[in-house]
Amino acid sequence: MPKSMPIQTIQAVARSVYKETSNYGFGPVDTIRLINELMDLCSAASERGPAARNDSQRDLTAARSEAPELPIKSQRIIIRRFDAEQDLNLLRGWLPDKYGRFFVLSCATAQTIDIEMLVNSPLNVLGTITLLDGTPIGAMAYLDFNKDQKRAELRKLIGVPEARGKGYAEEATRLWIDYGISALGLQKIYVSTLQTHIGNIRLNEDVGFKVEGLLQNEVCIDGERYDLLRMGLCSEDLLSDTT
Repeated sequence: MPKSMPIQTIQAVARSVYKETSNYGFGPVDTIRLINELMDLCSAASERGPAARNDSQRDLTAARSEAPELPIKSQRIIIRRFDAEQDLNLLRGWLPDKYGRFFVLSCATAQTIDIEMLVNSPLNVLGTITLLDGTPIGAMAYLDFNKDQKRAELRKLIGVPEARGKGYAEEATRLWIDYGISALGLQKIYVSTLQTHIGNIRLNEDVGFKVEGLLQNEVCIDGERYDLLRMGLCSEDLLSDTT
């Protein structure tokens, strides 16, 4: 039987859907019709049965690797060390859209971090995501890496629009978690996800993150306030899932 979603996740998705449909002009009757359509889609999906996981996903959920060093590689991507000389301008070019700007938004102060400060800070660890042919498509980061507390905030960005929606973010996140736990010694990794980015919330749950709380109207992007869903992952929980 499929596991049920945490109530915080359901609340975040519901708030997101309600906000978007209200902005679109939905009234009470429209909302009821939407709920009925969702129920019909759920019934149809149940009749088809659960989709089988593909081989690449099974490979990615195998036991944790031993102390990987950068570069690290999966079936389709490589994460190498961020090279400011060749990658800084690329990263700048990926930041203009909403998800790009969130990559440099401080969750502690709700202020945008200067990109050069983010790249050069000794508290941050960055990697560049490339295809197997070396083409850069995005970036990974551990922000505020605390060696004493063995914790850091994970950030991910698929910066090339054409590369989004193809599963690269999940592959990169699994590799980066492996690297954080095995090479950096992290015991706690957390992420903060915009409540409107439902796909990202599901991705984080799929790789092992659990909802820890919902921060309402926490950040402002382009004059609009957004909720943040705080999610966390403990290395001992992840390791126990693979044994």
